[in-house]
Amino acid sequence: MPPAGGEALDSRSLDEAVAEAALREIACSSALFGGNAAVKFGLKRLMRDHSATERLAILDVGAGAGEGTLRARRFLGLNRSHPIALDHHRTAARMCKGRGIPAIVGDMRQPPVRNRGIDIVVVNLVLHHFARPEAVPLLARLDELARIGVVIADLRRSAVAAAGFGLAGRVLRFHEVTRRDGQLSIRRGFTATELVGIIREAGIRDAVVHRRPGWRLVAYWKTSNANS
Repeated sequence: MPPAGGEALDSRSLDEAVAEAALREIACSSALFGGNAAVKFGLKRLMRDHSATERLAILDVGAGAGEGTLRARRFLGLNRSHPIALDHHRTAARMCKGRGIPAIVGDMRQPPVRNRGIDIVVVNLVLHHFARPEAVPLLARLDELARIGVVIADLRRSAVAAAGFGLAGRVLRFHEVTRRDGQLSIRRGFTATELVGIIREAGIRDAVVHRRPGWRLVAYWKTSNANS
């Protein structure tokens, strides 16, 4: 299982300029190294049997700078989707609002949304921030919120990927906080078996987990309400 150890961005006291730089660089690395593609893959699989005309509300949990939120909106269609960003970091919420995304500062474990009050929940690069005893109830809660389904995209643990990110971060001149957090994130990632186990422990039986390029894992499932 992922090792303990907090990432700098987990702290709300991180200097705002550093936090903004790190969030922008994380968005960059997600675009370059498969993160955005992983979310798109999950959404495509989740929505393949769903109506293409319905307007959808999307909750992006742990939205960061909002790049993934915008990508999801583009994939689903600008006139078809209404994205909402949720992050515990005020800097992230400010950056999302600056990109025209409605944003909420709040606890990801208790989103201020009623049950079945959102159509799709997207959780990108968030789950590895939580130890298993916290991750299980988090997934159970998010499952309650979504009317259609949930997409989880996260990192597959790999020493090779961690070393590669450290090297790439230096080449791209990422801030040292981004490099450190990125490598720690990869080390705190999951195997496919571990991710399946956490989802099953949350009481979710129909999830499908895929390995994707860039050392990514993608899980998606339709909620019990999706076909009602």
